[in-house]
Amino acid sequence: MFRKLLPYLLLAVFGVAGFVAWKNLNSPAPTRATAEVPFLAPLSPRRASPQFSRLIFLTDTSQPYQVRIDQFRNILVDGCSEPELRFLYQLLEKAPPASELPEHWYVLANDIMVMIHTHETDPQRFSSQLIGLLNAPHQPEVIRDYAVQHLATWLNPVSSQAGATRLPAASPEIAAEVLASLAAAVTDPALAQSTVPGTTLMMLVNLTRSNSGVDCTQAIATLKPWLGEALQDGSTLANPIRVAAVSAAGILAPGEFRPLIRSIAYQENGGSSLRLPAIAALGQAGEEQDLTKLRAIAAASPELTYAAQDAATALAARLALVDPS
Repeated sequence: MFRKLLPYLLLAVFGVAGFVAWKNLNSPAPTRATAEVPFLAPLSPRRASPQFSRLIFLTDTSQPYQVRIDQFRNILVDGCSEPELRFLYQLLEKAPPASELPEHWYVLANDIMVMIHTHETDPQRFSSQLIGLLNAPHQPEVIRDYAVQHLATWLNPVSSQAGATRLPAASPEIAAEVLASLAAAVTDPALAQSTVPGTTLMMLVNLTRSNSGVDCTQAIATLKPWLGEALQDGSTLANPIRVAAVSAAGILAPGEFRPLIRSIAYQENGGSSLRLPAIAALGQAGEEQDLTKLRAIAAASPELTYAAQDAATALAARLALVDPS
């Protein structure tokens, strides 16, 4: 009996299976739940490292300043990056660390200027930054003196340091700007009792005497009225500045200031501190008539002997060079 029903049972099973398969085939595909992806904000670029961390030790007053200078020089042997140059300029602009002795900071600051001068490549930035130091009232006069010296050294293409730097020579426009700032520093009443005018005058003298080719004409013209007052009796300028003014006048404008230089040199009751530079200046500014007086001073005044002898020798040599006979 069962065997007779088996074929029918198989047909029924296959029929049900086929229906189920057909149903599934025509049913819409189940909707797959999609996982919600959270919004990710774009990553902000990493901030660049200051890249001057290897120079932070310069303000670490727990180390002797000599040690810091040696380390500083050794670190920059292979070069100085742009961020490091900016950091060094910032150090100069700020006041020294509170625990730093001023005299130690001055040595460090001068070394910093040397390294900036050595590694800087931007003439405009170099001149602007150092002129800023020169003109900053809060800066000690020592720092301002250093700024003058480094600016003048840079302007002078025959300077011994000129070939050791990457800094291009100053353009005529930048040189004129620097020279105008130097002349203004000399004549600034606020600096009349400081060392800055004397230092600046000597730097201008060096530029003139070295045949550097730098055109100091306008700076000298600016200084002439001030030099005339400095050489007059009764000048209120500090004596060291007057000494520098006498020396500078004999080189920067010898013909124009010859009468004033003579009056100082030959003033028998005058102080030797002023007479000595005036006598020396006559070696540059004097004429043949001055030889007799210079030799007389050399014979009569032990205090002025060497200055008068040297001036007479220099003047005689100069007159021999220009004498057409």
